[in-house]
Amino acid sequence: MAKFLRDLLDAEEPLFTTAIRQLELASGRQGADVKLIGDITSMAHANLRQLGLNPATSTGPEVYNALLARVEADMKRLTKVIGAKDTEDVEHLVPYMIEAANKVKFNRRVFVLKRERAKDLLRQMPPQKLMAKLGYQDIEQMFANEDFDEIYTALRFSEGPDWLNSYDELFESVKASDYEEREMRIIHMDHDKYVDLAENFVKKKLHNVTHSKEMGTIVVVPMHAKKMRGLVLKTLPLLLHYMNELKLYSTFFKLKSNKPHFGKIVVETLIADPQTASQLAGKQIHWRVIQRYLGKHKEDDISNVAFQPHVQPEDLHWRRAEDLLFEIDPELEFWKDRDYVGMMFDGFPVAFNLFDVSFAYSNQEPYEGRYAYHFRESLWNEIFVRYMGFKNLSSQVLEQLDNDMIAPEKLKVAKKVTSVPALIKKDEEQSLIIRRRLIDAAEGRLVGVIEEFEAVFELLGKHPKTVTIFGSARRPQDDNVTTGAYNLAARLAKSGYAVVTGGGHGVMEAANRGAYDVGGASIGLNIKLPFEQTLNEYTTENFEFAHFFGRKVSMTLDASAFVFFPGGFGTFDELFEILALTQTHKIPRVPIVLVGSDFWNGMDDFIKRVVL
Repeated sequence: MAKFLRDLLDAEEPLFTTAIRQLELASGRQGADVKLIGDITSMAHANLRQLGLNPATSTGPEVYNALLARVEADMKRLTKVIGAKDTEDVEHLVPYMIEAANKVKFNRRVFVLKRERAKDLLRQMPPQKLMAKLGYQDIEQMFANEDFDEIYTALRFSEGPDWLNSYDELFESVKASDYEEREMRIIHMDHDKYVDLAENFVKKKLHNVTHSKEMGTIVVVPMHAKKMRGLVLKTLPLLLHYMNELKLYSTFFKLKSNKPHFGKIVVETLIADPQTASQLAGKQIHWRVIQRYLGKHKEDDISNVAFQPHVQPEDLHWRRAEDLLFEIDPELEFWKDRDYVGMMFDGFPVAFNLFDVSFAYSNQEPYEGRYAYHFRESLWNEIFVRYMGFKNLSSQVLEQLDNDMIAPEKLKVAKKVTSVPALIKKDEEQSLIIRRRLIDAAEGRLVGVIEEFEAVFELLGKHPKTVTIFGSARRPQDDNVTTGAYNLAARLAKSGYAVVTGGGHGVMEAANRGAYDVGGASIGLNIKLPFEQTLNEYTTENFEFAHFFGRKVSMTLDASAFVFFPGGFGTFDELFEILALTQTHKIPRVPIVLVGSDFWNGMDDFIKRVVL
């Protein structure tokens, strides 16, 4: 297992590596971590290029500050999109953000406590501090004159931990019949009544949104501060996040409504303490379901649980909130699918997660205090998803929301095909070595492929501009095709581009020789084969792969352009794969140049006539 993911998570060993291997065995999906590493690297580099940064040479502070600048621009645009004018005025912005959240398409029906039952509970335990603050001696008068959802949510500010603990014990008497379905609400809490009560909450949380899962209510709490930097990309995402969170808990409580001791289940779920039980069941590592964040900053002193295999419902809420946010402002898609993307700098990740960056912007966190807690929880989830599937993650989070463990070995996963009869058939005259490697690639059994990726990422990362050249390995060095490759590579090298080829002969050798002769960077990414594909003599740097998969991925990594000279099946294979990856946005769109119209015209005509 490469240390790439382990370092990003600061994961505990040997628990982490063992957990990954057990996910592989449970799912049959070997090499999913390799694909994840490649995706993270590719997406991070694509974002850096969009920000005008060089992935090979950018420093941590440069990346962090560029992301903050992007958030600032997005925040200003989003403020206008929702109809507001001032980007920092709290009282001005809150109504616009609530209106925007209420407009998104979302099923707001939730299974929550009946208001009359909640009033009965408070009659048994009157919230004396809240009543005194609001000027009531009679609780019935308070019920009659105040918004009940508002006062119920305010209990967490007013009464203190002892009262709340006693109230939890009382709440255990609640039955499923005390619950009902109704619409969730978003409330802007009365400023004058509650601003002093909410002061400590805002100071601790560094934001102004809370919620009540029991009542299905989301509350924007008042603040003494009249201005808040970056408010729209902090509060609006939180509103959308809590909408999804209320929906998840509502579904969970409804699923548990036929269980005895329903009230106790609700209380234990809302307390959200990570289990203290061992993750080891026999020799199997089980994944915790953890509802709370376990540290924000690099220096935070947090539980070891944060560094052990776990999944996080919070990340699912953020991902869904992000989708709703993209509906409001499609230009925010710079951040799409970046929840689990990060790069290591100075011993701690720089996260590309929108919410880590936007919260850091709002709180004016310096580089040394950067956030990575949303990112890390998302990456834990993504690792689980890559092996066990999103359906398993969603269903297990729902089923184990009361802080239970997930046992991967007991889950059903759609298995990949484990044999390819057409390739396995013995044929001594054809190279069984090549066939075996093709089968390995198809099945994902890529022993050592992570180490290959690490070496090549380091090699290519030193070159900010690369052009990959493809073509026949059989052309002589003195024909017009190889001469053209030589001349083009020489010109590219003189212009500061590193020339990358498959490192073989024919067109590849000519291109490497062209770059080499003018003193440029000439890179060969060779493959071990029993014939033909030996490394040419004109590379300044090279790497020899044992696996086709790793080589093909590396030859598409961060290229500034792809150039194709006439060639055979291998050349066509690379061309169509790059076209497909570009069309599906898996790699950035860069120039794809076909050299030699006489050779390529027939294929071009075929594509225009036949391909849909």
